[in-house]
Amino acid sequence: MTRRHGLFGPNAVRIIALVLAVGIAFTVGGPYLIQAGVPLLGVIALSLLVLGVPLLAILRSEKSRR
Repeated sequence: MTRRHGLFGPNAVRIIALVLAVGIAFTVGGPYLIQAGVPLLGVIALSLLVLGVPLLAILRSEKSRR
C-alpha cells in the first residue's frame, strides 16, 4: 500500500499554508496598523482582503485547468 500524497493530502497542505499566511499577515502588519489608530476590525478586514485576492486567483486558475 503506497501513499500518493505523502504525509498530508493536498487539502491539508492548502489549509496549513492558509493558516500560516493568515498568521504572518496578522503578526507582521497588525500591530503597526493598530498603533496607527486603525480599529481591530479594520485590521482584520484588511488582512482578509489582502489574503483573499491571491486566494481567489488561485481558485479561479484551478477551475480553468479542469
